[in-house]
Amino acid sequence: MMKRRNNLGIEIIVILAAFICCILVLSKAFVSARVRSSQASVLSDAVTLASDCADVFLACDEKEDIAKILGGEAKGDQIIAYFDDDLDPSAQGPFKVVIDIVKQGDFETAVIEILRNEEEIYSIETGRKARS
Repeated sequence: MMKRRNNLGIEIIVILAAFICCILVLSKAFVSARVRSSQASVLSDAVTLASDCADVFLACDEKEDIAKILGGEAKGDQIIAYFDDDLDPSAQGPFKVVIDIVKQGDFETAVIEILRNEEEIYSIETGRKARS
């Protein structure tokens, strides 16, 4: 009878060890999924922000108007604006939009870069006929 108790104890220990291993593997999978979801959310926000900035560039004639609408400032051929996590203009926001405008003859191009905490997340280029 004593031998049977030892086997039961060993079985319980093996089952607990297997259960703990399963918990560790699953928790790692859930943490990984959470990180990827967060990254996807940031990328989605960056794409939305870049698209909105491209629309503003295409709609406005002057760099100062673009900067005013985006809540940023124009410095030469570059416009810089900051946005918070809700994509609202904010001087302290983690999203930084840099728009470089290059005029070549009668055509203007804008390279729009979206940075989060100074790391480039997304970039898009658009163009239009230069307006006089």
